[in-house]
Amino acid sequence: MVAFAILMLMSGRSVFTLARRSLILVALFSMFITLSYSAMLYLQHQPFWHYFLTVNLRSFDMVFLTLLFTSRVNVYEAVAFSKDLSFLLVLSVSKIMTMQRAYGDYTDALKSRTLKKPTRHQIYDYLGSAIAGFLDKNIRESKENYEAMKSRGFHV
Repeated sequence: MVAFAILMLMSGRSVFTLARRSLILVALFSMFITLSYSAMLYLQHQPFWHYFLTVNLRSFDMVFLTLLFTSRVNVYEAVAFSKDLSFLLVLSVSKIMTMQRAYGDYTDALKSRTLKKPTRHQIYDYLGSAIAGFLDKNIRESKENYEAMKSRGFHV
């Protein structure tokens, strides 16, 4: 709790925005990871509240600190001292942007191919083809990036 209070003081006026975003991200984590583990502990008649609270509060602190760091520090300037790190950051950001664009394309494709709300089967088909498309696109682009890095003198 002390770490949480320190983080709140450090964040200043953006405390509520950062706390809301952190809470949303931790809630997603909690739905899949913490709740399933807590359910297993509950079914085994073991105490689970301590685990549940500890993991989620630590997760909240880490997410809050990460969001606070990224809101205060310009990552591009932070790695500007190294040509290799700058190139790696640009490569990573371009990969993220490419995947976001591909996700948007897949979502638009699903919307354009269905007139009414898609059925569960159509959504599963969409997810399967989207995952296969993402994997295929990643493998193809990774090979291209590897060749581009080799030609620029980066030996990985």
